[in-house]
Amino acid sequence: MDDMTTGARVGNGVKWLLAVVGIFGIYLLIQVVVVGFGGAMIGVTAALVSGDSGSLMEDGAFDNAILMLGVAAQLVVIAVFLPWWRHLRPASFVARREAVAPVGVSFAKSFALLLAIGVSAQFFVGGILEIVESVFPEAMAEYSELMEDASVGVFGVVSMLSIAVLAPINEEIVCRGVMLEYAMRAMSPGWNAVYGARYRVVPVHAFWIANMLQALAFGVLHMNLIQGSYAFVLGVALGWVFWRTGKLRYPIILHFALNISSYLVEPLYPLTSVLPTGAVILCAGLLCMAGIWAFGRLWSSSDSLPAIEMPQGESCTSTTVDMMNVGRQHAPAVPGTPFGEIEGAGLGAVQAEAPAGALGVRDRLDVVGEAGKGPTPPDGYVC
Repeated sequence: MDDMTTGARVGNGVKWLLAVVGIFGIYLLIQVVVVGFGGAMIGVTAALVSGDSGSLMEDGAFDNAILMLGVAAQLVVIAVFLPWWRHLRPASFVARREAVAPVGVSFAKSFALLLAIGVSAQFFVGGILEIVESVFPEAMAEYSELMEDASVGVFGVVSMLSIAVLAPINEEIVCRGVMLEYAMRAMSPGWNAVYGARYRVVPVHAFWIANMLQALAFGVLHMNLIQGSYAFVLGVALGWVFWRTGKLRYPIILHFALNISSYLVEPLYPLTSVLPTGAVILCAGLLCMAGIWAFGRLWSSSDSLPAIEMPQGESCTSTTVDMMNVGRQHAPAVPGTPFGEIEGAGLGAVQAEAPAGALGVRDRLDVVGEAGKGPTPPDGYVC
């Protein structure tokens, strides 16, 4: 039964959408403070010490310094958002997804398919960009200047590690982790801190709207129209991979494949240039679509979250649920919600204490599994 007013539902939805915007702002703030402020300080220091900051710009030292500041910013993002995501995950929607994801799926097959998708997507995008360059040469000139990497030696290695390893890790934690969770809460406005996503019913369209919201934020974060356009599409695919598997490592692998394969485009250009651009786009596009289809078959499940009955004796209005009997996991409860994560099991065995007057029970009850009925839950929950 829906016990929330329309105003309350709208208010909750807006609150979590603002949370997505807030995460976006924090991410940008870290970049501005570490890279922008740090770069300004380096320039000022060089001018004060040598009296000429121009030489710093010309010999590439400033570019190397900015590269190192960028790496520092990535590490700060991970340091801030990884604990944040670990804090959110136990009561998150993706924790429930993991519980209903297919069991026993081959990691090797998943890894190989994600590599194929990532590499083919890179060449598909490269072919599209060749067409864009012929239509919008000025925009592509700006894009090419932005993407140019003149790092050499040890700084070249650092640049590759930054692009291929650190960027996938920090962007997946922020966008597919924290942002997608908050977007899911916006699309499921009956979410509350007591039960989290534990019993939420999520229709397919709710996930896809939330997924596109985080992908939009992911695209805008790149701060470039061309890069942001294809980043949006890739963000949708990355969010789908995360949702299907329930594990963040899989979108990180796909993101890694996309980024590392950018270093293959130039060496393989003599081979790919033999083919017409249209043929490259067609071949890469078909390979990418085939990989996505095969991955979807491998991780075959509905993108919705079904109704789950609340265990007998667990009142929807109860606010005291402890973690004394969650088994070997002993996952800590997340502040603001009494449930810790039960990895790979979804709903595990818990001890629930019904408040005075709830079902006429005051004693602690051992509740195992998902069966049983209780009083009418808040909106969107099923007892």
